Amino acid sequence: MDTLHYLALLVSILLIVYQHIRRNKIPHKNLPPSPPGLPIIGHFHVLKNPINQTLNNLSNKYGPILLLRLGSRPVLVVSSRSAIEECLTKNDIIFANRPRLPSRKIEHNLTGLGAPYGDLWRNLRRFSVLEIFSSKRLQLSASNRTEEIRLMTKHLFKSTFEGFREVDVKSLLYKLDFNIMMKMVTGKRCFEEEELATDIAKDKLDKLNHIFSPITPMAFGDYFPFLRWLTFYGAEKKIQEKHRKRDAFLQSLIDEHRKNNSSPSVTGGEIGRTLIDVMLKLQESEPEFYTDNMIKGMIQVMLIAGPHSTVITTESVLSSLMSHPEVFKTARDEIDNHVGQSRLIDDADLAKLPCLYCIINETLRLCPVVSVLPPHESSTECTVGGYHVPAGTQLLVNSGAVHMDPELWKDPEMFKPERFQQNEEEKVGCKFIPFGSGRRQCPGAGLATRLIALLLGTLIQCFEWEKAEEGSVKIIFQPREALTKVLGEL
Repeated sequence: MDTLHYLALLVSILLIVYQHIRRNKIPHKNLPPSPPGLPIIGHFHVLKNPINQTLNNLSNKYGPILLLRLGSRPVLVVSSRSAIEECLTKNDIIFANRPRLPSRKIEHNLTGLGAPYGDLWRNLRRFSVLEIFSSKRLQLSASNRTEEIRLMTKHLFKSTFEGFREVDVKSLLYKLDFNIMMKMVTGKRCFEEEELATDIAKDKLDKLNHIFSPITPMAFGDYFPFLRWLTFYGAEKKIQEKHRKRDAFLQSLIDEHRKNNSSPSVTGGEIGRTLIDVMLKLQESEPEFYTDNMIKGMIQVMLIAGPHSTVITTESVLSSLMSHPEVFKTARDEIDNHVGQSRLIDDADLAKLPCLYCIINETLRLCPVVSVLPPHESSTECTVGGYHVPAGTQLLVNSGAVHMDPELWKDPEMFKPERFQQNEEEKVGCKFIPFGSGRRQCPGAGLATRLIALLLGTLIQCFEWEKAEEGSVKIIFQPREALTKVLGEL
């Protein structure tokens, strides 16, 4: 017990010293307003789920620019269009970093698109824009997306002949999206048609979702450095364990490509190129830059952000359409008018179907994948809204507050896709930012919207949908009678 007493006394002394240093370290300048905080922990006690609602409540009380303190880290929260634009346009370079958390140092993000702002990040961003998400690359990969969506459509159609009229949409969409992302990365799908409804596919999906889940536990040692030795064996250990599994999986993809000598396909035609093909070829000439860790970092971003965001958005769109049959009918009429009923919609048709994009945009406004954008961090001190912001301050952009601001949107709580069709100004500036803004804006926004539009268009064109009983994860579906012949030829 004596040892524990001494340990408790030592920790108490360290806490007091830390608080004294912290209070004297922050310059007494015009800081943003803050709610009352507690010693040591700061404002951790006020952050409750759902986090966006908590931030909305704080913003309503203290204003659209406020400063929180999470342990040792200052956090700036901005919840108005003008404040967000000031951070992500005027001060965009200053806030171009992601927080450097000790628990995440082992992750590939330090060598991927989550790398600190600088030459490495600029080169990675340029590579991703040109080789993955450019209009040319999206056109070349369109056949892959079409093929996988047709495979899913065929599976749904055949299921109705076996007596199945309900489907777990989320599970099916995850399988589809992992197939699409993996074909872009490796040229191979994860789930073959014959195993989509089997336990084997379920086990595969559970493993992939566990490894590439974007949700990770909070490591309190990131915010209380003096306690990191105590928290290391909790959340941080779980983060490291997930990283090891992820790293082994990604390395196996690279090793398999090397073993099979897949890189010659780079010269075999633009369409046949996969992400690993391209990066291994570049590794031959620039091995110091295109390291295996960098390649794994790029793949990791695609397999985490891609399926997760696409599935959540598509599921939200279907739910909204089933609650608004008049919007569903408008979208189907548009498809019938421009595509007809003798063939299925394909990627080339999307430019003629603005209603689809309006539905997607309105869903992203009302039901975004994240209502608070991934955090930024200031590299130097700056001014936002007349307030002093210290260097090293995390930035939380409360995009959900802007998307629901009645001064920016008429009837913001209503599902009205036509608002985007009537006025392109709705997407200008930081009024509509589901993919972020500035230098750290999601580079895959174009791929995501095209994929969701093609998927959504196919589901609207080919099937009738209705909600199952309350609380069920499944949706009732049946093939559209006018498309039965076309579906039977898949």
